[in-house]
Amino acid sequence: MAFSFAVAALMEGRIDAAWGRWVRPWTLAAWIFLTIGIALGSWWAYYELGWGGFWFWDPVENASFMPWILAAALLHSAIVVEKRESLKSWTILLAILAFGFSLMGTFIVRSGLLTSVHAFATDPARGVFILLIMAFFTGGALTLFAARAPAMEARGVFGLVSRETSLVANNVLLAVACFVVFVGTMWPVVAEMFFGRKLSVGAPFFNAAFTPFMVLLGLILPVGAMLPWKRGKFRRTLWKLRYAFVLAVALAGLAWSMQSGKTLLGPVGLFLGSWMVFGAAVDLWSRTGSKGRFARLFRLPRADWGKALAHAGLGITFFAIAGLTAWEREDIRVAYAGQPFQVGPYELVMEEVIDTQGPNYYSTMANVRASRDGEFVAMLHPEKRSYPVSRMPTTEAGIDFRFTRDLYVALGDQQADGGWTLRTYIKPWVNWIWGGTFLMSLGGLLSLTDRRFRVASVGRKTQAKGVPAE
Repeated sequence: MAFSFAVAALMEGRIDAAWGRWVRPWTLAAWIFLTIGIALGSWWAYYELGWGGFWFWDPVENASFMPWILAAALLHSAIVVEKRESLKSWTILLAILAFGFSLMGTFIVRSGLLTSVHAFATDPARGVFILLIMAFFTGGALTLFAARAPAMEARGVFGLVSRETSLVANNVLLAVACFVVFVGTMWPVVAEMFFGRKLSVGAPFFNAAFTPFMVLLGLILPVGAMLPWKRGKFRRTLWKLRYAFVLAVALAGLAWSMQSGKTLLGPVGLFLGSWMVFGAAVDLWSRTGSKGRFARLFRLPRADWGKALAHAGLGITFFAIAGLTAWEREDIRVAYAGQPFQVGPYELVMEEVIDTQGPNYYSTMANVRASRDGEFVAMLHPEKRSYPVSRMPTTEAGIDFRFTRDLYVALGDQQADGGWTLRTYIKPWVNWIWGGTFLMSLGGLLSLTDRRFRVASVGRKTQAKGVPAE
């Protein structure tokens, strides 16, 4: 729908505030569903595959992530079009690229061009057909953009320190981050086609190249969200956020002093996450007026609440990913029945391994008892399942879910001496990753129900005043 709005605007050669207001709810709805889909896929990989991770930078994962990044940039860019009638050409381009990357995701999944555990129904003939569709729609829209974009002049003028500038910075960071993911995803194909080299691009590249842009985004987000339109004062905005900054620094210092391994990743992640959460709270409170009346919070537009929830959810996800990466513990060993072993503060004993049968599968299941300081914690049941009809083996991890950590056990293969490969992980804050994405989706949904997006209610209000609704 956002792509259709963009092509229509190019055909008419006109884009204004009304266009920005119309395109935002459709883009927001698509972004909400994509957020939920990526989160569910991440949770499925964490629980079902048995490797203990939630994200692998797999080509198919990246194929869904790139349109999500561009859609987030499009949402913020459309705000500038609606409020100030600026960034018109850039917003149109983002709408085209977001749709183009969605088609590229279909091409990657279906064509077999890139190797992925998520790719299915690969067919080169189908891949060529999808490639032609992508070339027609995306190439045609870009050609139309090149011909008509110069006619879309920006009307709004804004200063260097303004919300418009912060949204431009937001768009630049997101677009460059998407480009980094695109290069890392497609580079193995380019290297093989043009240089005759077979290589793989994995998590080390993406973590090193992608993370700095997200850190910068987290730093500027609370400040940019509170800057006034057209022209603002940087010091005044920072002064409003002083308590949020102090609290974020205090939490980061506390994490640094309490952690056993002296790594900056956890404290920095906690600082960024709390900075974004507290910044969203301060932004919401500042909209109640100079006296800060509590009752006014519940009379604020739903879009304000949605923005605060989405930004806070992003901050929680930032912290959870950094905390998990920094403080996770991993243990891989050959375990024997009845022999206890220690993983962090927990003592685990694989009591037995039994063969069971489900409704449509056969299972080899281990019973693993976990205790801490002599007290029982949980009985975990990791499995290796085999489905005769599909002839597909799967791994079912045994997980003890807690609010601040997961105890995660996955069963491997049996060894010649009778032992079993057992992988054990202590994963702090991992559930907060999906909690943060849930808050982001909830914030988007709340914004979607904002009054100005409900055209019918606006029409009824206009008719009530005696003015015919258009």
